[in-house]
Amino acid sequence: MSDRPGGVAKKIHDLALEIITEKQPVRVWPLLMHRLTTDLPCDLAVLVDLNWNAGTGHALTGAPDWLHEAPLDALIHAHMRSHPLLRHYADTRDLTPLSMDEVADDRWWKGEGYRAGKDAIGIDRQLALPLSARPGRIRSVIMSRSGVGFSDRDLEYAVLARSLLDTVEAHETVVIGRTPPGDPAEHKITPRELAVLPLLCEGLTARAIGTRLAITQATVSKHTENIYRKLGVRDRVSALRKAHSLGLVPPRRFAESE
Repeated sequence: MSDRPGGVAKKIHDLALEIITEKQPVRVWPLLMHRLTTDLPCDLAVLVDLNWNAGTGHALTGAPDWLHEAPLDALIHAHMRSHPLLRHYADTRDLTPLSMDEVADDRWWKGEGYRAGKDAIGIDRQLALPLSARPGRIRSVIMSRSGVGFSDRDLEYAVLARSLLDTVEAHETVVIGRTPPGDPAEHKITPRELAVLPLLCEGLTARAIGTRLAITQATVSKHTENIYRKLGVRDRVSALRKAHSLGLVPPRRFAESE
């Protein structure tokens, strides 16, 4: 980072001000992703929510906008366990922002996970901002840029930004009242259908969902039909409301779809 002294603090101040003055709370996380890519700067930022024990997870939101068409969930499902940053946070429960250069060895840089991320969406040098999460889960913002690693000044910004993001997360839990997670098995919803459901909540098309999950559009349509049948609804809006009421998707996802 080439900021003058105090530059990092000013960016965090401006970011905090933008958050508290945002009149539509559902826009806060997309706003944060865009600001993070600008402030560091970096090429992309993604908020992920992972069930480490189950080996599943989703990309909740990200920037730039073209990431919504990228196969993020497929990358997560295939490579989350081999990702050095995610594995570090799963093993240690540490909440310190770290760069990939600090935790990865040659096995990562020469491995399939690195190549897959770079080929699919250009993931190269990475920086993680881990957020507080329940045991067995990981919530983190993963940022990436090409070629140039992250400096000490970048990490200084990341530490301050992480605290701010955790405050936003806690505020949403108290003010919005996040519904306790429901049990998909109770409604006979399969893991793949559960992967499709939150993407429906984001308003993505069948084509976009297929791209994100690396499945065909026809398969997405079949999963959607199954979701409707199992929830006892006939359209997307009713499915989203029912999924929200059952705790199968958090309020934030539901609100973003409307």
